Amino acid sequence: MLDGRMVADVPGVYTAIASTSGASAEFSFRVIPRNAVRKLEVVGQGTEDRIFTTDFWIWQGVDGRDYAMTGSKFGDGVSMVWDVTDPGNIFKTDSVFVDARTTNDIKVSPDGRYGALSREGASNRRNGVVILDLANPGHPVVASTFEGNGVTGGVHNMFATDDYLFALAGGDKYVIIDVRDIYQPEFVSEYNHPNSRVHDIWVHDGLVYSAEWETGVVVVDVGNGKYGGSIENPAFVTSFPLTTGSTHAVFPYYQESTGRFLLIAGDERVQRQGLAWEGTGSDHRQQFDPVTGKGGYPRATSGYIQIVDFTDPMNPEQLARYEVSEYGTHNIWVEDDVLYQAYYEGGVRMVDISGDLMGNLYTQGREIAVFKAHDPIGYIPNSPGAWSVMPWKGNIFFSDINSGMWAVKVQPVERPIS
Repeated sequence: MLDGRMVADVPGVYTAIASTSGASAEFSFRVIPRNAVRKLEVVGQGTEDRIFTTDFWIWQGVDGRDYAMTGSKFGDGVSMVWDVTDPGNIFKTDSVFVDARTTNDIKVSPDGRYGALSREGASNRRNGVVILDLANPGHPVVASTFEGNGVTGGVHNMFATDDYLFALAGGDKYVIIDVRDIYQPEFVSEYNHPNSRVHDIWVHDGLVYSAEWETGVVVVDVGNGKYGGSIENPAFVTSFPLTTGSTHAVFPYYQESTGRFLLIAGDERVQRQGLAWEGTGSDHRQQFDPVTGKGGYPRATSGYIQIVDFTDPMNPEQLARYEVSEYGTHNIWVEDDVLYQAYYEGGVRMVDISGDLMGNLYTQGREIAVFKAHDPIGYIPNSPGAWSVMPWKGNIFFSDINSGMWAVKVQPVERPIS
């Protein structure tokens, strides 16, 4: 109970008692089930069983069709291009090869004009970003590369707007690149938060929200108009540390049901040391080796989602969490008061985050649906590993480390026939 409010984990009749010297009162009330659970249908899959699949992005091409691009880890720099116009018939249209061991992140501009691949592990140790011309969206071509201003150390994540690309530089800072001419990208500015390591960024309404591990969330003005910053001169606004100290991703969101502005922040911990279930071992990225008997099993992760009321950035309030203790979180999407959460070996999960939020949403009957990609022919068979998730035109797409990209659909609420 908080400020006279409570949330129940179990439906039933509850009694509240208030007492003071010489007086007391009580009242009872009934908590009814949320009935949030919906059936989920598998619509289609873009199968990839040769390499680890990483992030992905979906966009509507300039030709009117829908496309997705997926990255790879330890995949010799390959990214796959898929036509997803018919989610029941996902097919590969092309591949893009760049000098890298890993193309961890994929982003496409809102106008569908250009795409960007992040590079790590280049043979010449000059990583950076590769910018793609999407004039022919099913067959992207490399427009240019950007390797200056510190990004040679490796780019793990990015964020794309129509005119600017924000790219992490070796986890130390992020740089802002002018991509109005994608064939001649230019450095604009950068932001490096003191004594901090950055993992991911999201740009909303002229503010950059960066996930910075122990530091928590850092907010920087790059053109919002309220805090003195601009794209050429980023200005620090505020920071907010989170209780777990493992802030890996952040998603700013205007909650439609209450009018509050929320930050949805997620941990990443690819280990479970000290917990009752510590996992099978450290070789979770290996296929099964019949000689050693090792490999062939899912990773073991931990960490959870924290929800912060950021309506007043100078006075944020931590509201609630979404914690499934057996698994760990990865990338986040929020839309229409639904949290779409990639939860690694816990699969992709959809959660109702409407209304008043407090406590652990997992125990309150707010989960709508869960899907775990058990693919018998995956890179590691039957080993779910949800990396990223993105709702798109009535379907929910997600990338899975061991089995490629999937499309699923939440079914409408079943109503009795009268």
